[in-house]
Amino acid sequence: MQQLDLFDYRKDYLFDNKNQIAHWYDILKETKDTISYSEHIDPNKGYAIAGMEYEEYVDVKKINLKGLTYDQILDYLKSAKKDERLKKYKALLKFRNIPFEADLFTWHNDEL
Repeated sequence: MQQLDLFDYRKDYLFDNKNQIAHWYDILKETKDTISYSEHIDPNKGYAIAGMEYEEYVDVKKINLKGLTYDQILDYLKSAKKDERLKKYKALLKFRNIPFEADLFTWHNDEL
């Protein structure tokens, strides 16, 4: 896992892998107002639907965290199996009555 500095905000890769078919990665990051967890799949040219990228995310406004910290979220996500992270994170937020925004985006990148 690698942590990157972004204008004094944190960004942690929980998973980062690529092969001949795709690049897939999971990131927890923060901005001034939000903590976001997202899972990405970027197929390589000639595989799946080449150029079609996928991102599933959960965004939480920091003012709604009710004492939950970035480090606690990071530790919680790291303790979950990769294929269960998103589901368990949403369940934790619901259990703690923390509002969040979640969605799945797909888009076509003509450069791929």
